[in-house]
Amino acid sequence: MATSKPSEHGVIVQQVSAPKHRLRKWRNRLLWVLPIVLGLYVIIKLADFVWFRTHIPASFVSNANWSGKWETQEYWGLSGNLLVHLPDPLPENQDFEAEALVYYPIYSAWRTGQFVKMDFQGHFSPDSPASAGRSTNTIPSGGGKLKFKGTVGNQVVEYVAIIDESRTRIVGGYLSTSPYDVGYFHITNP
Repeated sequence: MATSKPSEHGVIVQQVSAPKHRLRKWRNRLLWVLPIVLGLYVIIKLADFVWFRTHIPASFVSNANWSGKWETQEYWGLSGNLLVHLPDPLPENQDFEAEALVYYPIYSAWRTGQFVKMDFQGHFSPDSPASAGRSTNTIPSGGGKLKFKGTVGNQVVEYVAIIDESRTRIVGGYLSTSPYDVGYFHITNP
Protein backbone atom coordinates (compact mmCIF):
# COMPACT_ATOMS: atom_id res chain seq x y z
CA MET A 1 0.00 0.00 0.00
CA ALA A 2 1.49 3.31 -1.10
CA THR A 3 0.98 6.38 1.01
CA SER A 4 2.02 9.92 0.49
CA LYS A 5 3.44 12.21 3.03
CA PRO A 6 1.07 14.94 4.16
CA SER A 7 3.68 17.57 3.32
CA GLU A 8 3.75 16.42 -0.30
CA HIS A 9 0.01 16.86 -0.55
CA GLY A 10 0.29 20.35 0.90
CA VAL A 11 2.94 21.39 -1.63
CA ILE A 12 0.96 20.00 -4.55
CA VAL A 13 -2.25 21.67 -3.38
CA GLN A 14 -0.44 24.96 -2.91
CA GLN A 15 1.14 24.77 -6.38
CA VAL A 16 -2.22 24.04 -8.01
CA SER A 17 -4.20 26.59 -6.01
CA ALA A 18 -1.67 29.44 -6.48
CA PRO A 19 -2.59 29.99 -10.18
CA LYS A 20 -6.29 29.67 -9.31
CA HIS A 21 -5.84 32.29 -6.61
CA ARG A 22 -4.09 34.68 -9.02
CA LEU A 23 -6.80 34.15 -11.64
CA ARG A 24 -9.52 34.85 -9.08
CA LYS A 25 -7.67 37.98 -7.94
CA TRP A 26 -7.51 39.37 -11.53
CA ARG A 27 -11.15 38.47 -12.16
CA ASN A 28 -12.14 40.44 -9.06
CA ARG A 29 -10.04 43.41 -10.20
CA LEU A 30 -11.72 43.34 -13.63
CA LEU A 31 -15.12 43.38 -11.98
CA TRP A 32 -14.11 46.75 -10.49
CA VAL A 33 -12.16 48.13 -13.47
CA LEU A 34 -14.87 47.66 -16.12
CA PRO A 35 -17.56 49.68 -14.28
CA ILE A 36 -15.01 52.38 -13.49
CA VAL A 37 -14.00 52.66 -17.18
CA LEU A 38 -17.66 52.73 -18.23
CA GLY A 39 -18.39 55.38 -15.61
CA LEU A 40 -15.49 57.54 -16.79
CA TYR A 41 -16.73 57.26 -20.39
CA VAL A 42 -20.23 58.38 -19.36
CA ILE A 43 -18.84 61.26 -17.29
CA ILE A 44 -16.62 62.48 -20.15
CA LYS A 45 -19.50 62.29 -22.67
CA LEU A 46 -21.82 64.12 -20.25
CA ALA A 47 -19.19 66.80 -19.55
CA ASP A 48 -18.68 67.25 -23.30
CA PHE A 49 -22.45 67.62 -23.87
CA VAL A 50 -22.74 70.22 -21.08
CA TRP A 51 -19.66 72.10 -22.37
CA PHE A 52 -21.09 72.12 -25.91
CA ARG A 53 -24.54 73.38 -24.81
CA THR A 54 -23.23 76.06 -22.47
CA HIS A 55 -20.56 77.48 -24.80
CA ILE A 56 -22.53 77.99 -28.03
CA PRO A 57 -22.00 81.66 -28.97
CA ALA A 58 -25.21 83.61 -28.34
CA SER A 59 -25.07 85.20 -31.78
CA PHE A 60 -25.25 81.77 -33.41
CA VAL A 61 -27.98 80.21 -31.26
CA SER A 62 -30.77 82.09 -33.05
CA ASN A 63 -29.14 81.92 -36.52
CA ALA A 64 -28.50 78.16 -36.78
CA ASN A 65 -31.35 76.41 -38.54
CA TRP A 66 -29.59 73.05 -39.05
CA SER A 67 -27.73 70.86 -36.53
CA GLY A 68 -26.00 67.51 -36.60
CA LYS A 69 -22.77 65.58 -36.24
CA TRP A 70 -19.52 64.97 -38.09
CA GLU A 71 -17.06 62.10 -37.79
CA THR A 72 -13.55 61.70 -39.12
CA GLN A 73 -12.26 58.54 -40.75
CA GLU A 74 -8.61 59.50 -40.28
CA TYR A 75 -8.30 60.13 -36.55
CA TRP A 76 -9.72 57.07 -34.74
CA GLY A 77 -13.38 57.90 -34.35
CA LEU A 78 -13.04 61.58 -33.49
CA SER A 79 -16.43 63.23 -33.93
CA GLY A 80 -18.15 66.45 -33.02
CA ASN A 81 -21.21 68.60 -33.51
CA LEU A 82 -22.27 70.97 -36.27
CA LEU A 83 -24.49 74.02 -36.16
CA VAL A 84 -25.24 75.39 -39.61
CA HIS A 85 -27.07 78.40 -41.00
CA LEU A 86 -28.37 77.81 -44.52
CA PRO A 87 -30.68 80.11 -46.49
CA ASP A 88 -34.33 79.11 -46.25
CA PRO A 89 -35.44 78.17 -48.83
CA LEU A 90 -32.26 76.98 -50.51
CA PRO A 91 -31.54 78.93 -53.71
CA GLU A 92 -31.71 76.52 -56.64
CA ASN A 93 -28.92 76.26 -59.22
CA GLN A 94 -27.00 79.27 -57.91
CA ASP A 95 -24.23 79.93 -55.41
CA PHE A 96 -25.12 81.06 -51.88
CA GLU A 97 -23.39 81.93 -48.62
CA ALA A 98 -23.61 79.69 -45.56
CA GLU A 99 -21.94 79.61 -42.16
CA ALA A 100 -21.29 76.85 -39.68
CA LEU A 101 -19.91 76.29 -36.21
CA VAL A 102 -17.82 73.13 -36.07
CA TYR A 103 -17.45 71.85 -32.52
CA TYR A 104 -14.44 69.77 -31.45
CA PRO A 105 -15.08 67.73 -28.27
CA ILE A 106 -13.32 68.30 -24.96
CA TYR A 107 -11.42 65.02 -25.33
CA SER A 108 -10.07 65.97 -28.77
CA ALA A 109 -6.35 66.55 -29.17
CA TRP A 110 -7.08 69.05 -31.98
CA ARG A 111 -8.86 72.29 -30.96
CA THR A 112 -10.01 70.85 -27.64
CA GLY A 113 -13.54 71.96 -26.72
CA GLN A 114 -13.55 74.75 -29.31
CA PHE A 115 -16.06 76.06 -31.79
CA VAL A 116 -14.61 76.97 -35.17
CA LYS A 117 -16.68 79.31 -37.32
CA MET A 118 -16.51 78.55 -41.02
CA ASP A 119 -17.95 80.56 -43.89
CA PHE A 120 -18.94 78.57 -46.95
CA GLN A 121 -19.82 79.04 -50.56
CA GLY A 122 -22.57 76.57 -51.38
CA HIS A 123 -24.46 75.38 -54.43
CA PHE A 124 -27.74 73.43 -54.48
CA SER A 125 -28.89 71.41 -57.51
CA PRO A 126 -32.43 70.08 -57.06
CA ASP A 127 -33.21 66.55 -58.23
CA SER A 128 -29.60 66.07 -59.28
CA PRO A 129 -28.42 62.45 -59.28
CA ALA A 130 -25.82 61.62 -56.68
CA SER A 131 -23.74 59.66 -59.20
CA ALA A 132 -23.00 59.92 -62.88
CA GLY A 133 -23.75 56.22 -63.47
CA ARG A 134 -26.91 54.82 -64.98
CA SER A 135 -29.64 53.58 -62.72
CA THR A 136 -33.07 52.09 -63.24
CA ASN A 137 -34.16 53.46 -59.87
CA THR A 138 -35.97 56.77 -59.97
CA ILE A 139 -34.71 59.57 -57.81
CA PRO A 140 -37.37 60.90 -55.43
CA SER A 141 -38.49 64.40 -56.38
CA GLY A 142 -37.79 67.31 -54.07
CA GLY A 143 -34.29 66.29 -53.02
CA GLY A 144 -31.01 67.26 -54.59
CA LYS A 145 -27.25 67.63 -54.34
CA LEU A 146 -25.33 70.19 -52.29
CA LYS A 147 -21.71 71.31 -52.55
CA PHE A 148 -19.92 73.49 -50.01
CA LYS A 149 -16.40 74.85 -49.79
CA GLY A 150 -15.02 76.70 -46.79
CA THR A 151 -11.67 78.06 -45.62
CA VAL A 152 -10.35 78.74 -42.12
CA GLY A 153 -6.73 79.89 -42.09
CA ASN A 154 -4.81 77.29 -44.14
CA GLN A 155 -7.53 74.67 -43.77
CA VAL A 156 -9.78 74.13 -46.81
CA VAL A 157 -12.83 71.89 -46.38
CA GLU A 158 -14.98 70.65 -49.26
CA TYR A 159 -18.35 69.00 -48.66
CA VAL A 160 -20.59 67.07 -51.04
CA ALA A 161 -24.01 65.97 -49.83
CA ILE A 162 -27.51 64.95 -50.78
CA ILE A 163 -30.71 66.32 -49.31
CA ASP A 164 -33.87 64.26 -48.87
CA GLU A 165 -37.15 64.98 -50.66
CA SER A 166 -38.66 66.74 -47.62
CA ARG A 167 -35.53 68.95 -47.41
CA THR A 168 -35.12 68.27 -43.71
CA ARG A 169 -32.08 65.95 -43.75
CA ILE A 170 -28.66 66.34 -45.37
CA VAL A 171 -26.02 63.60 -45.42
CA GLY A 172 -22.63 63.67 -47.06
CA GLY A 173 -18.89 63.54 -46.85
CA TYR A 174 -16.02 66.00 -46.55
CA LEU A 175 -12.38 66.31 -47.51
CA SER A 176 -10.05 68.64 -45.62
CA THR A 177 -6.53 69.86 -46.26
CA SER A 178 -4.09 71.32 -43.70
CA PRO A 179 -4.67 69.07 -41.77
CA TYR A 180 -5.63 66.27 -44.12
CA ASP A 181 -8.89 64.62 -43.10
CA VAL A 182 -11.77 62.77 -44.67
CA GLY A 183 -15.08 61.93 -43.04
CA TYR A 184 -18.83 62.23 -43.13
CA PHE A 185 -21.58 64.33 -41.61
CA HIS A 186 -25.33 64.56 -41.23
CA ILE A 187 -27.49 67.53 -40.31
CA THR A 188 -31.22 67.97 -39.86
CA ASN A 189 -33.60 70.88 -39.93
CA PRO A 190 -36.14 70.27 -37.16
